[in-house]
Amino acid sequence: MHVLRHVHRALRPNGLLLDVHPLGLEFAVRAGRRGLGFVDTRKFVRILEAMNDAVERSVSEGLFEEVRTLRRHVAERFDDAAEALEEADSWENLRLPAAVRRRLRQTDETPIEFVDTVRYRSLRKL
Repeated sequence: MHVLRHVHRALRPNGLLLDVHPLGLEFAVRAGRRGLGFVDTRKFVRILEAMNDAVERSVSEGLFEEVRTLRRHVAERFDDAAEALEEADSWENLRLPAAVRRRLRQTDETPIEFVDTVRYRSLRKL
């Protein structure tokens, strides 16, 4: 919420803010055309809920009004499974379940994709 107040002060009257963040819902793992499973997002969802609550609070307090919201699937693409596993090993609040890791190590299909739903929400300064 602190950041949103700073952004609000920095925007000119009726200025627009684009809030972009993943939803962490059904975060899929694919190899080629084949689904391999889903990323465990339980810890990450708590962070996303806090972010969403801060935006909702800023709207309810009259700092911003919501202009439009879109949801899109966004894929992070990797050349091979080893590269995808390296990325997954760097995550802090996401976890690749053991069964999905095993399927990734066993596949030679490419590309490998992590597919999440991202919300794009435009807000207008009031």
